[in-house]
This record gives sequence, C-alpha cells and structure tokens, in this order.
Amino acid sequence: MNTKLSVVIDDFLEYLQKEKAFSMHTVFAYKRDLFQFAAFIEERNLPENIHDVMKKTVLRSFIFNLSNCGAKTRTIARKLAALKSFSRYCLKKNYITVNPSKVLSSPKLDKPLPVFLTQSQTEKLNVTVPEDNENLRDFTIVEFFYGSGIRLSELHGLDIGSVDERHGVVRVFGKGRKERIVPLTSVALEAFKKYLQVHSNADPDKPLFINKKGERISRRQIERIVEKRLSRVSAQKKRSPHVLRHSFATHLMDGGADIRAVKELLGHASLNTTQIYTHVSREQLLKIYKQAHPRAQE
Repeated sequence: MNTKLSVVIDDFLEYLQKEKAFSMHTVFAYKRDLFQFAAFIEERNLPENIHDVMKKTVLRSFIFNLSNCGAKTRTIARKLAALKSFSRYCLKKNYITVNPSKVLSSPKLDKPLPVFLTQSQTEKLNVTVPEDNENLRDFTIVEFFYGSGIRLSELHGLDIGSVDERHGVVRVFGKGRKERIVPLTSVALEAFKKYLQVHSNADPDKPLFINKKGERISRRQIERIVEKRLSRVSAQKKRSPHVLRHSFATHLMDGGADIRAVKELLGHASLNTTQIYTHVSREQLLKIYKQAHPRAQE
C-alpha cells in the first residue's frame, strides 16, 4: 500500500478525536509528537511511504536522535508512547503487516511523588463561602477541585445540570468520555447553591462556570484562579488544579480510604495509577512514627 506518512497521521488524529473521543489537548500532544517524527523523516530524505517508514530501524533511529539532542527521559517516553499507539493503528488499518514498535522498550522513569497540600493548608484555602459574585465563582471552582478530585478538563466541561443537588453529587466525563459520578462536599454544595442564585442563566444545559461575558470560562483562566488561591497558602512552585486533585486523593488515603474506592473517585483506568498515593501515605505514617515513638530517633 503506497500511502504517505502525513496522510496516515491525519487519519490517526481524526480517529483519536472522533472514535476514541480523546480530548483536544491529548490529540494535540499526539499531533506534536508525530509531526516531529514526520519532520525527522523529511530531514533525512527517507521514503515517506508508510510501509517504508514504519520500520524498527527507523523508529530506533528517531529515538536515538532524540537522546542525542538532549531530550529528557520523560519526553522520550512520551514520544515513544505516541509512536507505539500510531503503530498499532497502522497495523489495525493494514498499512503495515508487522508492528515495529513492539521491540522498542520505554525508558524507565522515576515516578516523582505528587505535589499536594497539607490538611492545614486546605483548611486555610477556603474558609467561608463569600458573598460577591466573582469570589463566589472562584471559591466554588477550588472547592469542586479539592472536594471531588476532578480533572481540569472535567471541571471545564461542567454544565449547570451536571450537579445533582438532591443527592450531593456531580456527573463528570473523564478520559475517553467515560462518565462517572463523584460526591460533593457540603461546602461545595452550599457554594454551588449561592452561585446559582446570582447566575444570569440557570438553564441546566448552560455552562456552570462562566466569565464576565457569560461564556464558558477558559481552562487557562481556571488555572490562574487556582494558582492565585494556592499562592495564599503554599510556597510550592507547582500550584495547578492537579495539586488539588493530588491533595484530595492523598487526604483520602491518609484518612484510611480503600485504594479501590479512591481509584473509582479519580476515574483511573488502572489501580497502578492510584498506587502512587500509597507511597505518600507510607511517608506520612513514617513521619508520625518518628515523631511519636520513643525509640524512633535512635
């Protein structure tokens, strides 16, 4: 089959968006990595036929070049993951007869412990529900993140009808448009009710969090709101919505929550992803032990 690499990449990206329901952010990440691979092929005047390009020697050469150019291990691992996914697609669509990425092993990564707030910091983060409109919206955003552990993309996509006041839960759509129901704290519900009272349009199909123009608030604006709020209680460099998600999971684990329940609340596909929070809790246990046991300091 004499098909150009660029054509198959375009088909693959459309497949991720329409059939796999990947977010635009994820699709863009795949696009960036695969376009870099295509540029590598073009710079070396290699054949652009998909059958000639998708060879293990070519893929290895690309990865080797990334390493030589000083790319970080995590960056290389991400680009290799994109190539592996693309290779599986090419095999599925019969562009190739053998998956060349199977022989490529991903570089081992040291998993950093997630950045999270202490419980005392979260207590200072949102003290009382404010009365004025803008602060009320920002307060509610932060409380939704910390109280439910939802992702930035999930909060951004919330509509007014996503919240079930009666049962105290919110319906979110995670990765791959997978739906899940997560609980809301009493503080989040109180803030939501007050926020609705000043909302210009309470139509359940309208976006929940809006800007001054009445349009759905942007992801970047949400990030700025969280960063500003976190800067009041934390000196850590990382002050993103994910810090609140990590704090949610860590505090649940420290409080004795079952890891399988935490996995479901976070919307993780695998228990391995949630496993990192057991390391955080283990550190907390060791800290308490060292502080409390009379022989620990010896």
